[in-house]
Amino acid sequence: MNVGRLFWKLFLGHTLLVVAVLAASLWLILDHVQDIYRRDLVEHLKAQAVTIRYFVQDQLDPGNRDRLDALAKAARARDASGTRITLMTADGNVCGDSMADPGRMENHAGRPEVQDALRDGWGESVRRSTTVSRDLIYVALRVGTAEHPTGVVRVAMPALTIGERARTTTRLVWQIGAVLLLAAVLLAMGLAALWSRPIRQITQTARSLSRGDLSARVRMMSGKDELALLARSLNRMRDGLMSHLQTIDRQRRTVESLLAQLHEGVIVAGPDGRIAQINPAAVRLLDLGVAAGDGEATEPFVGRPIEHCIPHPAIREMLRCGPHSGDINGAASAALREARLQVETAAGRVHLLARVDDIQLSESGKDEATPGVGRLLVLTDITELARTIQMKTDFVANASHELRTPLSTIRAAVETLMNLDPSEDPDAVRRFMSVIDRHSARLTELVSDLLDLARVESPTTRFEPEPLRPRDIFDDLESRFGEIARAKGLQFSTDAAACGACSFLVHPHLIRLVLDNLVDNAIKFTDKGGTVRVIARCDYATAAVDVIDTGCGIDPADQERVFERFFQVERARSGPRPGTGLGLSIVRHAVAAMGGRVTLQSEVGRGTHVTITWKQTR
Repeated sequence: MNVGRLFWKLFLGHTLLVVAVLAASLWLILDHVQDIYRRDLVEHLKAQAVTIRYFVQDQLDPGNRDRLDALAKAARARDASGTRITLMTADGNVCGDSMADPGRMENHAGRPEVQDALRDGWGESVRRSTTVSRDLIYVALRVGTAEHPTGVVRVAMPALTIGERARTTTRLVWQIGAVLLLAAVLLAMGLAALWSRPIRQITQTARSLSRGDLSARVRMMSGKDELALLARSLNRMRDGLMSHLQTIDRQRRTVESLLAQLHEGVIVAGPDGRIAQINPAAVRLLDLGVAAGDGEATEPFVGRPIEHCIPHPAIREMLRCGPHSGDINGAASAALREARLQVETAAGRVHLLARVDDIQLSESGKDEATPGVGRLLVLTDITELARTIQMKTDFVANASHELRTPLSTIRAAVETLMNLDPSEDPDAVRRFMSVIDRHSARLTELVSDLLDLARVESPTTRFEPEPLRPRDIFDDLESRFGEIARAKGLQFSTDAAACGACSFLVHPHLIRLVLDNLVDNAIKFTDKGGTVRVIARCDYATAAVDVIDTGCGIDPADQERVFERFFQVERARSGPRPGTGLGLSIVRHAVAAMGGRVTLQSEVGRGTHVTITWKQTR
């Protein structure tokens, strides 16, 4: 088979057929367009004639020739479209014309459009005008009834107007025809190529396979002819060869996917000191300047020297392959080495646990029996662990300090009492006993707060919510704090009216811990004459309690820290009733155990407003 000759035969045959069909279609379309514009122009002229008839229907008489002629010419002057207007009596005598002198015009009774108008009410014709010597399209309209016609109004326009109006559409039709012709030629070429492509494709695929290129594949798979059978045979042979390559590629992508999903950073360095593999977590932990989480983020580092990519000296040293790395089974290289590092990143200081070991690397182009030895570094983010350890260390130090101060005071008072004779100095004895009592109470309060804090912080402790009436909770609150507040000269009030019949769904111990600490703080830091208010708001979805006082307020710089353990503002440390510094920390953890949140608003000298909110769910 001569593929070239077949291609041109198919191409020319399709092209000639489409051109013939397209030419006939264009001729019919253009003829229809001309007819549409002609009918549109006739309707336009008929509308003008109706309008003119309305004004002249009572004036068509040879005695009004001058007036009718002036009217026709005035209408012509106002119309820029070139419309010709002729007014005549029923017997064909012209009384007025917009383009000629009616006195010199012949009788128009024999004009076809006039005869049709007198007979049918209106008529039209396209012919050459003997008066203006050009082709016009005429529309005539009878004035009066068919039995008693009084005249005819005729309106005409040049026949070329139809072509001018249809010119844009005709141009568009020819343009569409040209586009369709081009598309037809391209379609014919495509169809011709479609038939000859299978042979060329099979030939090209066979040549690619013979050169060892396994990426080529014959796409024609349907059918049962010889070409389809040959194509499927080539594809099966190619698939068998490709399956081995796909298995290798799948294993490689699996390893890359696992590395990309690891939270630990992984860096593999080859024996030549270049990075062989690095995952996004390592890029993020070391803040290497490439957006983490992007699979392409690691590509700029692969194959580059360690010194050019890793700015941290300790990590560079761990990745360098030392003299011992040649023996992977040796005791020195088998021992896991690790170090704790601190890395400064844009997000802050990060604590890392770095562990390194030697690994075997199979390198292309080398004998697999003697593989190279590289270095595997694993980075674990222990920032949160380090922060927790530091918090525990600080907590132990602060607790020890808070416990040591009252114990030292009590011990000093006891030693002094042991050397005093109560009968000789009873006032001193009472004073030191008061000191012991006050600091013993402080120790009791501190230990109680520590136990409460430990309980609400414990992840194993479960606090099941119970339905509690807000009014009962507030009555209990008033019984314990009302007298204390009044003794200090404060106005203490509670308000649960907004809750109506709705109940709190909360653990009783948690809500009591929160309210006790908040109300105690409010009373402690509000001077005489101030007010302390506790207001409850709840529905069946959420609940909230506001504790509002008019006390000394909290400085904005301290408002973020007041919920930390053992943190106290200046007045709390120097006041007559120093606290433990654990109250608001207990509040924060207790509210968290309730599944809620706590907010604080305070202004120095104006007071403090603390709000706790939680969801009413079990």
